[in-house]
Order: sequence, then structure tokens, then C-alpha cells
Amino acid sequence: MRKYILFIPVATFIICLFVFNLNSRGEESLFSPKFVSSPLVQKIFSFIEMNEETIIKEWIYLTEMPAPSGHEETRAEYLKKEFKAAGLDRTYLDASGNVVGILKGESGGKNIILSAHMDTVFQGVWEIKVKREGNRLKAPGIGDDTANLINMLWSLRTLKQSGFKPVHTYYFLGTVGEEVALVGMRDFLERTAEDFDILLALDGDLGKVHYGALGFGGGKIIFRGPGAHTMQSRGVPSPNLAVAKALERIYALELPSQPIDKWTILNVGQIGGGRVRNAVSQESFFTVDLRSADQKELEHAQARVYRICQEVASEVGVEVEIELDDTARAYRLPGGKSSFLVQTTLDILEFLKVRDVEVNPLGSTEANAGLAKGILSLNLGRTYGRYKHSLREEAEIDGLFLALKQILLMIYSLEQKYPQAP
Repeated sequence: MRKYILFIPVATFIICLFVFNLNSRGEESLFSPKFVSSPLVQKIFSFIEMNEETIIKEWIYLTEMPAPSGHEETRAEYLKKEFKAAGLDRTYLDASGNVVGILKGESGGKNIILSAHMDTVFQGVWEIKVKREGNRLKAPGIGDDTANLINMLWSLRTLKQSGFKPVHTYYFLGTVGEEVALVGMRDFLERTAEDFDILLALDGDLGKVHYGALGFGGGKIIFRGPGAHTMQSRGVPSPNLAVAKALERIYALELPSQPIDKWTILNVGQIGGGRVRNAVSQESFFTVDLRSADQKELEHAQARVYRICQEVASEVGVEVEIELDDTARAYRLPGGKSSFLVQTTLDILEFLKVRDVEVNPLGSTEANAGLAKGILSLNLGRTYGRYKHSLREEAEIDGLFLALKQILLMIYSLEQKYPQAP
């Protein structure tokens, strides 16, 4: 009898271990290297290779079309025209200024969004000239996100030219205001009557795969006091002193860098106050940019910043106004890291020999808006690049064609096999 008593727990342990290992593998990738030898994919790749110089020239042309956030109209008109010329089933501008092109599939198919944003961060830059040096193009906005506007355009052109007949329905979106809190994508998802199954944000560096959405916090802190001339300043509460004390304490905060799903960071980006050097400032301020992969960590850090500013204001004897934003929350879908979408992306990147692949929950793209709506979402990178968000931005030409193939292989994989809900 004793043998059986011992055997039952051991057997149970072995069974549980087997089940755990089975589950820990996650969902299966939809991609197979054999897909690449299919006539359709060979036709797709051949079409890209034949048009490489044309693609590069259009990339340059579109980059030299300025589109700071709020001024995307010229690019939108161009994109709308090219969507129509490509033969999409429907093309329109929505109320926010997003360009929407629909490639209809079968009635039982899924609804899948592919988005690239039209805006850049370069406010006031109205003259752009691209420099081509070897395998690099150099200009503000050449990568983020003009490269993926080109990838999106040539993905749909290639699909149409190859005779692709989709099972799923694809929504190609050129969005506005991504650089100012994902305005265009958030508006689109709020207003649409459609339900979406996948959102692929064409954004970020090639090989960087984000299955989660960063939470954003921080804001502006303003200290105010009575002010006084330097000669009468002894003992007068100083908003500048409050700023200095608050910054010292805020920068002393310990924020987690590991594990990656708790990663949190803080930066003070702006500081100012006072009008003349011979008077105590009446108003001084600083801004905080706070980001985290974990909502609880974000809220904890935000609360500590708030408490520090209140304590300092009380100590120094000044008033304080604290404007902290808590609307951009951190999101991760259960099982997102091991989802078929992430696994498929990783297999495609491995097949294409993309270098320096990273997978993490630190997403800061339009996939964030999809995750907030419960849509399985991640980003697909545009190319390799350097100096993003600076006037000396650079992007690799060869990387663009890897990224383009990545998108097309993803679409082909989704068409061959799609997991059914249990």
C-alpha cells in the first residue's frame, strides 16, 4: 500500500510537469520557411527586387514632404491617391484626417489593421533634403515613420500586382498625430463600428518587437510665491529653491530596471522660472516624463513624485500646482508574449536574418491603442536607423527591404493558418 501512496504524488508531479512544459511553449508560430518557395511569395519578392530603385526614390520624395504633427494634409492627399491607384476596394479620409484603405477578404475572415503614421516630430521644419550616402539615407523623418509609409504602400501594391486574394480583410491606415499621444489611431478605434482581431503598427526599429504598451505619466509642476527684489529677499519663499529641492529628491527615487516587465524610468525634460536676475521668482516650474511597463509601478512612482512636490512646497512655504497625467496606462494582454503573433514575428525575423532581435513589453507605438482596446497588437519595425527624432536622422536602405519582406511574410502567414478561438 505504501508503494501506491508514494507513486500517486510522483505520477501527479510528472503529469503536472509535462502540462507545464507544454503550456510554457506558448502558441505556435504561423510561419514556415517553406512558404517562401511558394509561387505567390516568389512573385512578391521578385516584384520588390525589380522595383528597388523606384521604392528608394519614392521614399526620398515622401520624406521631403514635411508633415509635422497637425500638418499631415499633403502626405494624406498623396497617400489617398496612391491607395486608390493600387486598386483597394475602398479608400477615404476619416474625420481625424487618417487615410484609410480597405482590401476586402472573405466573409468569414478576420479584420486586420496595418498602420503607419504620417506625422513627424519636426515642428517648424518646412524644407527637407535627403542625402544618400552608400547604404544610408539621411534626413529628419527618413525613418520615423516615413520608411514604414513606404513599406505599407509597397506592401499593398505588391499584393495587388501578384494577384493576392485575401481571406482576411486588411485596413491600411496612414494616421495623423501619432507623435502627440496616438491621436489618429485612438480616434479611429473609437469611431469605427468594426471589430478588429489584430493591429500591426508599422513603427519602431527593425527587430524590436513590443508585445505590451508602456504606461506614460508625469506632467508639469509649478511652484508660486510672492516674489521680491533681491534687496528685500531675505526670508522670502523662493519657487526656484522649491524646484531645486524637488528635483534633488525626485532624482534620488529608486525605480526598477529589472525585471523588464517592471521597468520604469523618469526624466525631467524642462525647467524654468523667474523673469529677471535681481528678483525672487514668483513662478517656477519643471516637467517630468515618466514611463513604465507596469501600471502599478507607474502609479507608485507618480504618487511619490506628487508627495515630494507637496512636501517641498510646505517646507519652502510656496504654493504648488501639480498637473500629472494618468490617461496613458500600461497594458499587456494575458499570454501576449507567447501569442502566435509574437512567435510568428520572431520566426520571420530569424528567417530573414534580422540582427539584434529584442522582445519586450516596452511598446510606444500605435499598437498601444490596440492593446488598450483588447486587440492583439504589436509593432513591425521599419528598418535599421540612428538618431531618431533628431535633424540628423539616418536609415539603412537594405533594412527597408528586409522590413518590407517581413510585412508581406506576416500577411502570407496569417492567410495560411489562423488560430481559432477555443
